[in-house]
Amino acid sequence: MVDAGPPPDDCTATTALVPGVPGSPGHLIASELNPNGASELATLMRTMVADWKDARVKLEADAGVAARLPVHRKLRCSWPTAATDRNPAFDGLAVGYLAKVKAFDAKPSRETYEGVLDGCKACHDVSCGGPLELIQGMRWP
Repeated sequence: MVDAGPPPDDCTATTALVPGVPGSPGHLIASELNPNGASELATLMRTMVADWKDARVKLEADAGVAARLPVHRKLRCSWPTAATDRNPAFDGLAVGYLAKVKAFDAKPSRETYEGVLDGCKACHDVSCGGPLELIQGMRWP
């Protein structure tokens, strides 16, 4: 069977970003953590952290884990904090991360969860290293 490629609703590096949406330049998303506002991408990444913390709790309890790709797939077409952050290097790392999310969704396990964190780390090793300690803290001992 030939791979038909991503579904039409998948974001790609060439997906046009829509001005004026929450998290776009001039429309930052305020929160308790960041009252001055954050970009769409930064806000999505905070959602991703919460999702993976929740997934770990559910895996530890042997409870059902919801698919993460429906939310995380927007990674490639969210407004970044700096426009220059949306580049081929970031996109390649985002594709790798999303492949790990798909693997997790197909078979939620400790191994696929750790794979997702590897995807997070790979990107943050080269860009915005601030979350590396947080990512490490989300791993199983």
